[in-house]
Amino acid sequence: MASGRDGQIVVVLPRVLPDDYFTAVQAVSPRVRVVPIGDDEPLPPVVADADVFYRSWAIRRATVEAVLNAATHLRWLHVPSAGVDVALSPQVMAGDFTITHMVGFYDEPVAEFALTLILAAAKRLPQFVLAQQEPRWAGVRSWDRIGEENNLPILLRGKTVGIVGFGGIGRALARQLQPLHVRVLGYRREPRPDRLAETVYGPGQLGELLGQSDFVVLALPLTADTDHMFNAELIAQMKPSAWLVNVARGRLIDDDALVNALRQQRIGGAALDAFAREPLAADHPYWSLPNVILTPHAAGAFAELAELDQASFIGQLRRFLAGRPLQGIVDRTRGY
Repeated sequence: MASGRDGQIVVVLPRVLPDDYFTAVQAVSPRVRVVPIGDDEPLPPVVADADVFYRSWAIRRATVEAVLNAATHLRWLHVPSAGVDVALSPQVMAGDFTITHMVGFYDEPVAEFALTLILAAAKRLPQFVLAQQEPRWAGVRSWDRIGEENNLPILLRGKTVGIVGFGGIGRALARQLQPLHVRVLGYRREPRPDRLAETVYGPGQLGELLGQSDFVVLALPLTADTDHMFNAELIAQMKPSAWLVNVARGRLIDDDALVNALRQQRIGGAALDAFAREPLAADHPYWSLPNVILTPHAAGAFAELAELDQASFIGQLRRFLAGRPLQGIVDRTRGY
């Protein structure tokens, strides 16, 4: 495989990556030429010959667009995340290159985070943390009650968890829930029986899952079909005691509809890790609602990620150099 200048494979990497990342990529082959780029510096002319572009979220959209405009012969764009909705700009959608993302790497950590949020909500952990900060001994008999029984910890055994988006992350969560003896329901675009769920529902059946679930977990990608999917109509189909847990994308939820439902206590609460606009504005109603748990889009962050990301990209680069099919190819028509 020959490309770029003098038969080199030109790989464009964001300068924000650690130094050993550049060294490791360069060491893959003498044919590889690593080209670092940064937000506040002119693009080197060699970017025009780029074959590969690692599209980091740490660089600005304007820089990404400049690279894509210059790299007219780009063959592979890598997105180092599970979700690729933000990366699929009209410019990318129209490009004649392969797009890959990190399939599988985020399944277990995001599922663990979702499980943490479920447990925190079930055991009313935020109330204990707030009492600790005062400090106040928040014994059961002295709790300030939102609604009597709604403020007491609940037992997960026998409860139902509905997982909307029964792909890699959703199935990983279902596996992690097994020792807790909960009932798992799944929902996916193309439903099929799965040993990890009692039932997997499909389009037109989401209401059946919502009406049975004590916890509804959102783990599906953001696409044109799922944008603001959880509106007032769907939220109204949830059980009055149910919690909505979002470890996917903020725009899956109609914020106004959810705020209204929470204020009126039409659902038990919400544990949210992703938001339509991030950082979440300081005056957003979510901050002041007592039945809400907020985390700063942290579900996919874990200490081992950098090492796994580097190993994954280098493995993919070796496949690219050998002319072998890449893994985790994004379907532009589906958006994931």
